[in-house]
Amino acid sequence: MTINYPNSRSLFFLIAGCLWFSNMIAGCATTQQQPQATTTISPTSVSSPAPSASSVTTRLSEIQQWTTILKGNTVHGLTFSPNGKLLYQDKTLLAEIPVTYVSNGNVKYAQCLIVSDPSPSGRFNIVKGCEEPTDDVGLCWAVFLVDRQAKIAKKVGIAKYGGQDWVQWSSDERYAVFAESMEGVTWFVALDLQSQDAKMFQQTSAVADLSSFKWLDNRTFQANVSCGDRSDCVASPFWGDITKLFSK
Repeated sequence: MTINYPNSRSLFFLIAGCLWFSNMIAGCATTQQQPQATTTISPTSVSSPAPSASSVTTRLSEIQQWTTILKGNTVHGLTFSPNGKLLYQDKTLLAEIPVTYVSNGNVKYAQCLIVSDPSPSGRFNIVKGCEEPTDDVGLCWAVFLVDRQAKIAKKVGIAKYGGQDWVQWSSDERYAVFAESMEGVTWFVALDLQSQDAKMFQQTSAVADLSSFKWLDNRTFQANVSCGDRSDCVASPFWGDITKLFSK
């Protein structure tokens, strides 16, 4: 039997064609089996929009951090010095922090401070001076507004006993709202952050639910009240207008 071999040129093209066809099949198989690429975006690589004032104040109404500090401690850049001064960035804001003036002429100075979180812009803090080293003993009714931008602190009048450890800032930070609750009712107090004047709204019909507080705009707010089992109160939400309050 005679076997006819192809000439070298035909053999070359035959081998090359086989290789090309094999590679094409392998390439297709590889393409089908390869998983799709996944792009992981680092949080730092995305520029998130700044939170709106309404969202900031909503968070503040839900969770507020007030920190109690003793002499020698610092929080939010505010230091309660060992000798009883209030400092900010080594500048003395208050050389002394009187809390109670006793009838015999003595003065009780702060033994601990309660400091609010900064306002949304970071400009303001509220600081309360307490008579005793723990805030559950004695009075904490000396309230100060700290302006970190101007590096000053001024005493402000918030209700009779300094209000609760709670504050809301208008989105333009012209006003702050405080609350004082006792004997089954709540009083809201508005503080003008420019003049440091404070005015009190009429009491609510029952204790206000501070977690429900919300700004309707820069000057008006609303909060629910809870009557519980009281039959002599109306549970409609409390509505406050700061412009009207300060126009009286």
